[in-house]
Amino acid sequence: MKLVLSGMLLLQGVFVAAQNTTTIPLDSRVRYGKLENGMTYYIMHNEEPKERASLYFVQNVGAILEEDSQDGLAHFLEHMAFNGLEHYPGKSMLNYLEANGIKFGRDINAYTAQDQTVYNLSNIPSTNENLLDSALLVLHDWSGSLLLEPEEIDAERGVIREEWRTRRNSRFRLMSQTRPYMFNFSKYAERDVIGSLDVINNFEYQELRDYYHKWYRPDLQAVVVVGDVDAEKVEQTVKEMFSSIPAKENAAERVFYQIEDSKELGYVVAKDKEAQGVSIDWIFRHDPVTVKDEASMREDLAKTMLRSMLNNRLGELTRKPECPALGMGIGFFSITRTKDGSYLTVNPKEHKEKEAFALLITEFERAKKFGFNDSELERVKTSLLRRYESYEKEYDKVDNESWAEQLGNHFLEASPFPSLEWEMNFAKTTIPAITLKEVYALLEDFTNINNSVITITGPDKEDVQYPTKEELLAEVKAAKESELTAYEDESNDSPLVTDELTEKKIVKESTVSGTDAKLYTLENGAKVVVYPTELSKDEILFSAYSFGGMSLLSQDQLESGSLATTIAGMSGVGDFNAVQLNKKLTGKLASVSPSLSTFTEGFSGSASPQDFETMLQLLYMKFTHPRFEQETFQTIKASMNNQLRFIATDNSRAFQDTIGMLESNYSPRNILFNKDFVDHVDFDKAKAIYEDRFQDADDFTFIFVGNIDVEKDLPLITKYIGSLKSTDRTEDWVNHNIKPAKGYTKRVLEREMEFPKATVYYSIIKDMDYSLETRTYVRVISELLSKRYLETIREEEGGSYGVGVRPSISKRAYEHAAITMNFDCDPEKKDKLIEIMKNEIDNLVKNGVNVDDLKEIKQNYLKSRQESENQNGFWLSVIQGSLVNDEPITDTEGFNKIVNDLSAKSVQKFAKKLFKGYDSIEVIMVPEKE
Repeated sequence: MKLVLSGMLLLQGVFVAAQNTTTIPLDSRVRYGKLENGMTYYIMHNEEPKERASLYFVQNVGAILEEDSQDGLAHFLEHMAFNGLEHYPGKSMLNYLEANGIKFGRDINAYTAQDQTVYNLSNIPSTNENLLDSALLVLHDWSGSLLLEPEEIDAERGVIREEWRTRRNSRFRLMSQTRPYMFNFSKYAERDVIGSLDVINNFEYQELRDYYHKWYRPDLQAVVVVGDVDAEKVEQTVKEMFSSIPAKENAAERVFYQIEDSKELGYVVAKDKEAQGVSIDWIFRHDPVTVKDEASMREDLAKTMLRSMLNNRLGELTRKPECPALGMGIGFFSITRTKDGSYLTVNPKEHKEKEAFALLITEFERAKKFGFNDSELERVKTSLLRRYESYEKEYDKVDNESWAEQLGNHFLEASPFPSLEWEMNFAKTTIPAITLKEVYALLEDFTNINNSVITITGPDKEDVQYPTKEELLAEVKAAKESELTAYEDESNDSPLVTDELTEKKIVKESTVSGTDAKLYTLENGAKVVVYPTELSKDEILFSAYSFGGMSLLSQDQLESGSLATTIAGMSGVGDFNAVQLNKKLTGKLASVSPSLSTFTEGFSGSASPQDFETMLQLLYMKFTHPRFEQETFQTIKASMNNQLRFIATDNSRAFQDTIGMLESNYSPRNILFNKDFVDHVDFDKAKAIYEDRFQDADDFTFIFVGNIDVEKDLPLITKYIGSLKSTDRTEDWVNHNIKPAKGYTKRVLEREMEFPKATVYYSIIKDMDYSLETRTYVRVISELLSKRYLETIREEEGGSYGVGVRPSISKRAYEHAAITMNFDCDPEKKDKLIEIMKNEIDNLVKNGVNVDDLKEIKQNYLKSRQESENQNGFWLSVIQGSLVNDEPITDTEGFNKIVNDLSAKSVQKFAKKLFKGYDSIEVIMVPEKE
């Protein structure tokens, strides 16, 4: 962002700012302009997804512009934008859009920050011109035609009050303590966006209107339209519609508040009883780049290289069990529009605060003294160039949301938005040209101690000894004076696979019913599904499964089994440890991860088509030559022991553990994370479990979806998967009869809390046949309840920021459906809100469904299905779901018929069945009584 001082200092730390600038040419695909009233617009044709458009309304104003009497009103105003517009009074805007499949929360949303407020209407069906024009009219009304009616304002106070409550978690409370020091006691330290509860409860209506009319105006706003549209036609509509908005007379200057440089090192220790770990962050302040040009973009690339190289070194150290740190890192970030930052961060192990900080500083000093190796820089450059190559291939798959957000940043901060040709030429010429000297020079961003701050956050516990500023500075001095040696860059240049492998025979070929996917059976018994698509040029997705999983483990194996794939994943493969493997895979876009779940074991992964063989090699090695390191195991165990240190104050874990115990009816196989868990984890057991679960290829099905060249890739599949070991054993999962207790089960959990809040969980479980039809009905009923709770619990009662309603239907271990509801609220209101929650279920059963609500939900399902079918991940999930659950794949026509056949009568009939004779679990967490 270009920040120009227009003369005089208004008050301490406040400057008038001119428009941001960039010298990088704007992509010619974008129709860009500024209306006479000052309104900016960006319009760009994009076909990802097809027949969809996203509209963003970007405002260069936020919480920082509030007066003290308006603290929180920028965010409050954002809420009011959905509660009455000139052309859409009340909730008519939401009702209209949702009737067209555009869902509130998912497609209709907004956010407020300190310096901007951004609204979005996403995934608008662009073939419907009337709908697109109506959506633009919403943006028009957001600009200056909010109704801000008294009754709507008062109704929203409760909603925001509960959002305020929900956000008052440990992390937020810690940030409230560190914020003044990071922002050096500027106005940014006083504006946390959510605002003052006193203001929220008591502000006069005129205060909100004053903020709105002062700051919501065309010269500070931008319309962004990206999608499968006629850009020229949309541009004309935007000009006609938005030019009618009058410019503000005698408009207030949009000022930017400065963060003054500090004269000495800041230091603060923030404590909270519910904090789950210690973190030490050293933040260095810098002036931001004022003009975004090629030089600044080159520097950004150099920063990426520095961050990657030094973080790789730090990551190698934290893999060692004797390392005093759980994690370490460096990075660069924007503190505010007027101040940039760089940081060093470390998460110490128990009672290792000073030692961990000392190690971080020592490694930083090592880099300062000796710099980096050519081999390190070349790996980073190779990875960067490979990412750009993939970006170029997938350019037409960049979705509307990504482009719209970037264009919004072009308006707000002059972030460059060049053409693909310009960007690729810049990357291909600049990345190879960046020198070690350039990267090394960036270490100076971490040296101005006087203009920096150290923030330490952690639990409010007597046994935690937080280092003082003097002690930390002493560690810095010691590191500078210590005798250091240069970093040695060790790698393994041997082949990833050394076994002599040959292509194996395909003994059977068929198709997966409902698709064009081919199902091959190899001579070792492995089954392989291949589904070539052209949905993404640089993507192949992969999944594999075999029945058995954790269900085949004995009771004393469960703790070790739950960590088996984690240990293997962190240890590397074959002769490559994890560090060597990462270096070996430089420039490759390929990954494979093993998994061990309740009923299956398997793998998941992805690759660029050109790295498909590398993915198969990783799969082969993780199957036949997994690596297990005691050092890795001890590192994981040390991390778990550190978690135990704070588990007593982890309210969220206590809540989830209680739910888990009730859902399993206290089954001993429902293992909880505690000291007994850590004590029972055994390295040899974990290794043996992994080797047993992944020893037999003929029990596995491997699925590949994406840009597959069958002629080239199928022989590779037969070579690597066909060469996997096979023992001809036949296994299946075991049913341990784990299910909730019959009837109604309730637990009230009293916990010590820093801020009073009740958390409610309610789950209904009913035995039901597993089918797509059942899944659809359960989803619809969940959506209907969610709409009712939005209206009653959130809007009418102002009782909660929102009620989450989540449907699920399972085939294993027994066929059943479930709907869970959860929300946070004022402890004093919990009983009333729970009663409303349950009454809405009874009302749905007795009185049926709202026809308009059902119509909206059906439209949303049809729209979502159409969008999902353009993603490889959708087809991978559909194919695997069909095979795992032995059910046919329903094509688009069949799915649409199921949805269209839904009626108010049939939904009510299903609801009566679902909500009769069910089992239920209710868990309520409340503050401990004093």
